[in-house]
Amino acid sequence: MDRATAEQLVADFVAAYNTGDPDLFDRCLVPDYRHPNPAVPDRAAFKAVVARWCEVVADLSLTVEDLVVEGDRIVVRMTFSGRQVGEVLGIPATGREFSVGLIDIFQVADGRLARHWDQMDLLGLHRQLGALPPAAVPAPAARS
Repeated sequence: MDRATAEQLVADFVAAYNTGDPDLFDRCLVPDYRHPNPAVPDRAAFKAVVARWCEVVADLSLTVEDLVVEGDRIVVRMTFSGRQVGEVLGIPATGREFSVGLIDIFQVADGRLARHWDQMDLLGLHRQLGALPPAAVPAPAARS
């Protein structure tokens, strides 16, 4: 797969989040798209999950930081940010802003995204939303 194709697929994927229009996934996901998360096993379920994120996060933004293409795989490092206005992962609305890292790995088939694995900084998200205490900063080491 060439880099231009990969960039367009990722641009369509990101646009679905950033515009709040999960129907844009129809342009970049194969009809039988698969995700390993049992809560989002197919394209319809994935679109519903994204629609929910768009409802509970104001000013939702995915920003591509790095994109790597290797064979039929695309790896994307992104920043996911916004302001929590609804329940997120069991955390009641706080109105707090957040910004966390996200890494997505896509497998491409038939010119579209066919499979998808992702890792989000959930610890950082929980801390920023106030569900966990801030990370402790170690005291400077004593000098002798």
